[in-house]
Amino acid sequence: MLNLFLLKVGKVVLKVIFAIFLVGTLTATNALFNVTKVIDGDTLLLSNGEKVRLIGVDTPELYHPLKPVQYFAIQASEFTRKMSEGKKVRLEFDWQKRDKYNRLLAYVYLEGGTFLNAEVIKQGYGFAYTKYPFKYLEDFRQYEKEAREGERGLWKGGGRAELEWIEKKGIEPYQVYPMANRLWGIKYDGFVKVRITLEELPNVLGELRIWVFEFSEKDLAKKLIENGWERID
Repeated sequence: MLNLFLLKVGKVVLKVIFAIFLVGTLTATNALFNVTKVIDGDTLLLSNGEKVRLIGVDTPELYHPLKPVQYFAIQASEFTRKMSEGKKVRLEFDWQKRDKYNRLLAYVYLEGGTFLNAEVIKQGYGFAYTKYPFKYLEDFRQYEKEAREGERGLWKGGGRAELEWIEKKGIEPYQVYPMANRLWGIKYDGFVKVRITLEELPNVLGELRIWVFEFSEKDLAKKLIENGWERID
């Protein structure tokens, strides 16, 4: 019984030690770091070589190995550059310190106290990235809502400006057609998927959007065929 008690106590002690260590990772650093380059609207390069990804922020893609520049990506990158490049910043971390690309995940504060992550969203240069929990999630959602209602930045015209930009770029549209018996068909770049139920439609469109963005033309064709799409050209 004594050994069992000691084992349980030992486990509790280890949990407490781990909790203390974890809390320590959530604290802000006192050090200031020089921003030598802004890579895009939500990623910075520090003078020590570290790349920093802004927590809770998702700006339009400026650099992607397979796809063109997205709407407002250049403007978002320029905004972040003017705000932070060549300046000193302080970092604060949340529950996860690095992402899968080994970039630091941080809240970034300028010397005067300006919260860069929040400003990007407030001024309409990015979206609140809420896929994972973080300290300021609800605040960032509110900032995005206010930017959208104020039609700031990429929210100009309630999103109509982006649609006009997409059309001018000649980006291949997703064509959705009503079919008999309350079914739907989708046509995209020489492929079709037919007789989709209303319940299935959002998921099929969501998958298509992800695949178009993530895969090369060859791999996209393979993925579509594997998932029931037919080539029509």
